Amino acid sequence: MQKQTGNPYPGFDETGHYYEPRPAPRVRPEAEEIASRNKGSIDLFNSEKHTHVIPPPHSPRCPTGEARQNYEVSRTGHVGNLLGGKGPAPPVAVSPAPRVTVQSEDIAEAHKGGPMNKLLTNYGHNRPSPRPLARVKPEAEETADMSKGGRMNSLMHNPSEMHETPRNAPRVKREAEVTAEYGKGASMSKIMGRYGETPRSTRAVPRVKPEAENTAKLDQGVQMDGLFHKYGNQPQSARPAPKVKNGHEIANLDKGGRMSKLMHEGNKLPSDPKPPPRAASSAGRKNIKKSRGNISNIFAETSKWQIVPTPGVRN
Repeated sequence: MQKQTGNPYPGFDETGHYYEPRPAPRVRPEAEEIASRNKGSIDLFNSEKHTHVIPPPHSPRCPTGEARQNYEVSRTGHVGNLLGGKGPAPPVAVSPAPRVTVQSEDIAEAHKGGPMNKLLTNYGHNRPSPRPLARVKPEAEETADMSKGGRMNSLMHNPSEMHETPRNAPRVKREAEVTAEYGKGASMSKIMGRYGETPRSTRAVPRVKPEAENTAKLDQGVQMDGLFHKYGNQPQSARPAPKVKNGHEIANLDKGGRMSKLMHEGNKLPSDPKPPPRAASSAGRKNIKKSRGNISNIFAETSKWQIVPTPGVRN
């Protein structure tokens, strides 16, 4: 039952201290009617004028004790008691004895759930139920025996115990006997089982024209055999003389002689001739001599003297 309070909602502040002070509205005399109408009629947040009261719920009309009990059950329910382990066990309804005839007792006993109980509690430990004998006609006994899986069992676990099925002799003409013999796989058996031990098959002598003997010899792999097994020990092939018309000097330069001397014998190369200095007077010759540099003369003069540093004296 709810408690009777004068608050319009939970947490309502009756004192109204949290409201900020507001100045009185400035209303003209001719607008007092409009201002009063715009204040509204609910006035929810005014604690002085608010008089909201929650009425208590009406008492249930339960004329009998059973009705009162049903009302209490509808309010509280049974789920909390069932989950918490409290509350009394529900009463077991007394069911009348089943009316079963003599010929349907087995079906009624099976419907009680005994086989299903064994299946759920002893799964994997129950014996398989007996199967009735198969009804097979005499002419289909061989096919029924093969359908039991005996041949597949032997094929998977004991293939050596299986007997080969009889096959009819192949009908081969006389002119095709050689091909039929090859078709048995004797040659392939030698290749797969004795690879590398079988002799080579005889080959006919190739028919080569005289003018194509050199090409046929190259096709035998002589050059490739020497390249793989005698690499670096073979003589160089003869090269034809270069055909040069009027460019012997350029052809000699292309041999790399000048570049070889430049890289390895640079000090032996002849220097380009220098032109004689053009100096008509003695003063001009002196200037040319000075322009050649005086560093060598300075080094030559200083080498004649020996400098002995004195301690404590800056040289």
